[in-house]
Amino acid sequence: MSSTRQKSPINNDISAGEDIDQKRLKYVFYTSSLFGGLVILGFALSHRHSDNLALKYSLFAASFSIFFAYGYVYLSKNMRAGVFVASLILSSLIIALVVTGGHRNTGLYWIYPLLFVQFIFLGAFRGLIHSLVLIGIMAAILAKPELVPAQYDPAEISRALAAVATLVLLCFVSEYYRQRSHQDISTQHTAKMVEAVTDPLTGLTNRRFLDAFYFPDCRRETDRHFPLAVIVCDIDHFKTINDKHGHTTGDKVLQRVARMLSDNIRSNDVVSRVGGEEFLILAQRADLETGTAIAEKLRKKIESLEVRELEDGISGSFGVAVCQRFEQLNDTIKLADQHMYKAKSSGRNCVVAE
Repeated sequence: MSSTRQKSPINNDISAGEDIDQKRLKYVFYTSSLFGGLVILGFALSHRHSDNLALKYSLFAASFSIFFAYGYVYLSKNMRAGVFVASLILSSLIIALVVTGGHRNTGLYWIYPLLFVQFIFLGAFRGLIHSLVLIGIMAAILAKPELVPAQYDPAEISRALAAVATLVLLCFVSEYYRQRSHQDISTQHTAKMVEAVTDPLTGLTNRRFLDAFYFPDCRRETDRHFPLAVIVCDIDHFKTINDKHGHTTGDKVLQRVARMLSDNIRSNDVVSRVGGEEFLILAQRADLETGTAIAEKLRKKIESLEVRELEDGISGSFGVAVCQRFEQLNDTIKLADQHMYKAKSSGRNCVVAE
């Protein structure tokens, strides 16, 4: 919102629904961990009688580690730690495949899908750095083929390293531009959402914001919001101001009042423009006495505003009511509105709270 003091749950709600990239990572992690763990376990079981002990134990260790990471993330919901562990497991498996040669010396061919998954787990730049380190380790191992159990001829080594380097470059370019396009789309979407819930004249939130974001937040976080003081403010004689001084002056009055309200509420409270000259202030964790004090403070601030075109100044009428739980919210808003009209009929420029 344009006001710097007003804090609203909109930013929380936009990111509260899980970020699409996080969802993608979660689905890829669960799917690849389950499927990959089963495939590796199948290879491990098929090699249970193999004389290649390093390969056999590497496959069993990798499959059980992947299942452990899957279970840990599923129970703890700590995706960051799970991805870190999974990346270490994949890296260890890649090195093991290079050293042992894998089944019938085909270990190098299984490196490609594992590196691809690494980029999905780690993103463009971390995936690139991680892959370059792995390529360096692979090159160091393959430079001394006589020191490892695997048997590679020089042509196979050079082709494998070239293919791996090409794959890493393509993965980096693909992931980088995917992240960039997602970021641009997300930024545009957020901008449109902010525009939709913002009153263009005053910069305050509007009724759409309350219905789409604030009230659902009240339902979810009842302890944080309730008791909720509902304050309705209406600028006195606003129609007369428009008729006598023109809509330009009327707009200036609305902007001045909106800025004043926003600058003088508490940091966690919300003020929205809900009608032509009507504002709704929602003060969380506030009883009737606190809500009335806030309304009285705002009334005095409005009264002290000076607009050059208005010799008689500005005033506002306030109605206050307190909501104890979410189910009462609509009725409480109606009650505060009724109190505001009672303030109007009582001579205006006053606060009615019952």
